[in-house]
Amino acid sequence: MNAIEETAQDTQAGNSTAPEQSVPVIPKAEIDAIIRKRVYGAMALGLAPVAVLDLVGLFGIEVELVNALAEKYGVPFSKNRAKSLIGSLLGSALPVAVAPAVFSLLKAIPLIGMTAGAATMTIMGGASTYAIGRVFNRHFASGGTMLDMETGKFKESFRTHYNEGKEYVKNLRKKKPADGETAEGEAAEPAQESAASAN
Repeated sequence: MNAIEETAQDTQAGNSTAPEQSVPVIPKAEIDAIIRKRVYGAMALGLAPVAVLDLVGLFGIEVELVNALAEKYGVPFSKNRAKSLIGSLLGSALPVAVAPAVFSLLKAIPLIGMTAGAATMTIMGGASTYAIGRVFNRHFASGGTMLDMETGKFKESFRTHYNEGKEYVKNLRKKKPADGETAEGEAAEPAQESAASAN
């Protein structure tokens, strides 16, 4: 075998065993801040007086949260794929998905409905946002992408984080949010601009 043939074989071998891309290690404090900011936004939307509008805004915040996490890990982001994955996660825990809709509609009832609906939506919206953030962070941190995520594998994890999120929200309500963490109106911002502000 001559030198040219050896070089050609080395080149082919190199192409077939391309080095794997390493996953960036993001400090826990940064991830916590990204998730906390969107949880505050979800909590604020829970107080919106208009039924259903809060659900639309909540979904927007959760999509934006996935965008911010994807950007941190250098994972390609697709808005449509994010919507599909989030919807699938919520659907895998049916009571979690249905309850916010019920309490959102409850706001349409004068006086009592608004009070009860807003209080419950604040907790449930914040908890689901917290759970979405934790599940996607775990997936991205393990080297996963939006294309290879199988939501069925995260069903139990999502439920666990959702229950943790309810306590997390209750604790946040007792604290004063840090500057830039209220995230009110954040759902209306373009996803790219919101993600950039989180970095």
